[in-house]
Amino acid sequence: MKEYLDVLLDALLDTAKLAPFLFAAYLLLEFLEHRSSSKLANFLTNGKFGVPGGAVLGCIPQCGMSVAVSHLFSAGAVGAGTLVAVFISCSDEAVPVLLADFSHIGTIVPLLLAKVAFAVASGYLFDLIFKKYRFHQDHHHEHEHDCDECDKIEEAHHHHCGEKCDSNVFLSALKRSLEVLLFILVINIIMSFAVHFIGEEAIASFAEKNKLLQPLFAALIGLIPNCAGSVVLTQLYISGSIGFGAVFTGLSIGSGIGYISLLKANRHIKDNVIIISYVLVISVAVGTVIQLII
Repeated sequence: MKEYLDVLLDALLDTAKLAPFLFAAYLLLEFLEHRSSSKLANFLTNGKFGVPGGAVLGCIPQCGMSVAVSHLFSAGAVGAGTLVAVFISCSDEAVPVLLADFSHIGTIVPLLLAKVAFAVASGYLFDLIFKKYRFHQDHHHEHEHDCDECDKIEEAHHHHCGEKCDSNVFLSALKRSLEVLLFILVINIIMSFAVHFIGEEAIASFAEKNKLLQPLFAALIGLIPNCAGSVVLTQLYISGSIGFGAVFTGLSIGSGIGYISLLKANRHIKDNVIIISYVLVISVAVGTVIQLII
């Protein structure tokens, strides 16, 4: 019993150490994007920026942008390639978690740059492959989205807070921090018990022997339709359980509730299957190559 308590205490302490840094990261993000994310989404609707703009905006932490652009795609305001770029560049909660861990903070810029480059290339390639395919969208006149659609876009950025977000950025940052810390605590407990009973060397050996399967495993986690997937992947990467290629794969596939929003906003199932399948296949393929190289 004492061994179990020691393992739980270690996991709790490891998680608690991250709390102030995670809160600081979310507080900064709240000031930067809490009030402006919907404006950034609407920035894409003028048609001049398309795929590159989607790739850059998709990097904004949290999955609000993937949700918003799913509605913009359904309304005919952006193209399918732009939506693909947003899905791939989205990393949900990975950036705040990496910011809270000083040992891996240097990974953030290379990871985001790689994902943006991959998102741009994938978006253009998608448009090239499916240039003759007609995606079914409810086209509106330029800049004339109905109020209901605008409300959906605005609300998309606040799904973590429930029906209404706090106007107080401190409370909003605290809520987001506590939510992610809960996921991290669960993962730390599982990992701590695994190391305790299986052994660190055995786990490392298993991960090394199954190196090429890691991207597939990460892909399944990335499909989890909430922020848990990105938190799990980031923590597994930080702990050394998966490699850079695997976390790249999982975070390229993961878009929070972006896919759910697409399925809900766009009633054309075939279009949705094409987009989601493309993101899944190309992310696993590129992630596996990275896993082999690095």
